[in-house]
Amino acid sequence: MLGLLDAVVAVALFPGGLYAMAMAAAVLPGTRMPAAQEPWTGNAVAAAVLLVCAAALVPLPDSPVTALPAGGGAPANLLAAVLLCGAGFAVGMPARWPRVRLTAAVAAATPLLVLAASASTLSFPVVVSLPGRRLAAARALAAVAVLLAAPVLARVHDHCLPRGLRGLGLAVPALVAAVLLAPPGWSNLAAAAAAAMVAGGAVLYGVLVGALALTLRRRAIRASAYAAALAAIASIVLTALAPR
Repeated sequence: MLGLLDAVVAVALFPGGLYAMAMAAAVLPGTRMPAAQEPWTGNAVAAAVLLVCAAALVPLPDSPVTALPAGGGAPANLLAAVLLCGAGFAVGMPARWPRVRLTAAVAAATPLLVLAASASTLSFPVVVSLPGRRLAAARALAAVAVLLAAPVLARVHDHCLPRGLRGLGLAVPALVAAVLLAPPGWSNLAAAAAAAMVAGGAVLYGVLVGALALTLRRRAIRASAYAAALAAIASIVLTALAPR
């Protein structure tokens, strides 16, 4: 019963549900996203649900999902989070997947899975706390790849998509990046303090996405995708070179 309650809290409140939507609201103002010209559709709602479920698996401090099941504890699954995010982007966005979007998708997912393979586990909390300087640098570069790829995958300046969905498409990858960039001792923070820090980072991220779009204009999407690919390659190389 307690395990079911933890799952409901994780999906509906924190770090999914209300918190993920608050993160989306925090990231939106700085992005200069155009208003949506189309209403929410069934696909858009389904995509939002998938992204919220992915957010629920991110191991923020005191996240209830890390207590599942109630007996021994079941760490959040990294592969499940990646698949849910991917499904959200696939379901809610237009079916067009040009080379730039495919590049961004591969750049966002591959370094995370390589880190998981290096740790021989899909436990999200274990992957984000792997020891060693090279693995810490590899995690940071993986986070950079995720942050650079997200605007491409979320199609942030596509006015045919609901603005809230585009906001979630930035907010959920930002949550993933936050735990990858988290300093030592992060897990000892109170949930409220960690949530506030991540929300502040989301605001800054939105401003940077908007500034990049304003500076590079039409070239911003292509530049973000290829920069994400470079960061992903660097992350994979460092992971491979890290001592076992």
